[in-house]
Amino acid sequence: MLGLALVGCKSTVAPSGDCKPVAVNKGADGLSLMVSDKVVKSMGPEYFGFNLENSEFQLSLWDAERQQVRPEVTRFLKQHFPGAVYRYPGGTTANYHRWKTSVGKVATRKSVRINDWIELPRIEFGVDEYLDFVGEINGQVWYVLNLKGDIDRLADIDKLSGEAADLVRHIGERKVPVVRWELGNELDRFEEKWTSDLYVNRAQTVMAAVRKVDPKARFVAMMADFDAQSDRGINASQYNTALAKGLKDSGITEFAQHLYYDGEPDGPPVTNRIDHLCQSIADAEKGGVPAKDVGFWVTEHARWPEGQGEAWNRNWRQSGDLGASIGLADLIITTTQLPQVKGTDLHALHGSTGPWPMFHQPEGASAYHPSVPLHAYALLRETLLPQVLETKTSSGNPSSYGGGYSARGTVMTNQDRSRYSVWAVNRDKAATEITLNMPALAGKTLKANLASISGGVTQINNYDRQIIDGPKRQSIQLSFDAQGVARYTVAPNSVSGLSFAGTTR
Repeated sequence: MLGLALVGCKSTVAPSGDCKPVAVNKGADGLSLMVSDKVVKSMGPEYFGFNLENSEFQLSLWDAERQQVRPEVTRFLKQHFPGAVYRYPGGTTANYHRWKTSVGKVATRKSVRINDWIELPRIEFGVDEYLDFVGEINGQVWYVLNLKGDIDRLADIDKLSGEAADLVRHIGERKVPVVRWELGNELDRFEEKWTSDLYVNRAQTVMAAVRKVDPKARFVAMMADFDAQSDRGINASQYNTALAKGLKDSGITEFAQHLYYDGEPDGPPVTNRIDHLCQSIADAEKGGVPAKDVGFWVTEHARWPEGQGEAWNRNWRQSGDLGASIGLADLIITTTQLPQVKGTDLHALHGSTGPWPMFHQPEGASAYHPSVPLHAYALLRETLLPQVLETKTSSGNPSSYGGGYSARGTVMTNQDRSRYSVWAVNRDKAATEITLNMPALAGKTLKANLASISGGVTQINNYDRQIIDGPKRQSIQLSFDAQGVARYTVAPNSVSGLSFAGTTR
């Protein structure tokens, strides 16, 4: 995704009942979390990922003179995101990226056009540089396969499948595991607007070639996330059902969605995007994928700037402000309660002055520093625990957020219940009290650590200078009464992570 207006991205299909477990119930002001001992799902470091558009990345975070990623970038990612997934070569770029143009001696690589906004003299951050980078920061490889060919033509599919097979061999020779092979990017929309049959046929040919080299390769197919083909009388649900049906006999049970939110008119509230995701889960099942096998990866998500046209361009900074941090945390928190969701990739890993940067380099500065959303993302990652507990949420809406609530949260634990974490967002301009209902901890008084990213206004960003340089931290005491109820307070306009031991010492 790069600067394209999602006209009509609000789903026109009524969501299925699959979203009921994540609905925020109407309550009094504040946030109430009713926590059971039931495990919804397990999560690992792969739940945190980045969409890595190689053009934007190369033009900002790649040091061409030294032929390396900027050291301040590698340090931050290695420290805060061990095991994260890095989606390469990114979004739309992947549809035109012929990988062999990105390997070999850099000086001999040819000029390429892999997006509609710039022609690169050559791809310097190519496949091998990407693999080196991921290895250096202890990340994981995720590759988006080219199903189209070139930006201006549909290539012969046999030639493309041969190139895919060669890519698998190339990566295999380096003994680097690939988490998933994603089958193209957003080919259902805009200039491409492929039918589900075209997508299925080309995907099957490429998958067959990859499996001949690596029989254990795992694939993810791209589903529609809005009604991009309404002019053909086809809505997203119909497209997705047909896609799932066409690929089920090829063993495809996992799918990708791209969810952009909190920037009207084209970025609806998080609840709208989650409703669409739930509908897509139902579409996969309707297409014949057994419910127990359905999996989804949110391979792009971020706040969408408000407005359209020039107004949208003027609001780019909304994609990197505190409001964006709250939105991304809200979406991630919500997906933790959906067992089908296996991971989320934040858009996008670059350091340009445009929308969705993860790093900034103000004019005259010698180094990059993290964006506000990246700090919030790191806060969530540091408090990640492997098991998500069923968490029922109730909240008022003093913020008048379009999703109908002001706060949301989720609770995690480890296998022996010796540790707990609580992720929460507060969209209100006032501090909010969180009520934890955890009967398993009745009568205990526990020490806890509270970390938060917050501010007086949601427009705070780090584009020009590093106003927010990390979470504020404090130690608090949680006193659970005889019914297992404890309370604590979080800051206005905040993303927070609470962590504590489940036993007194």
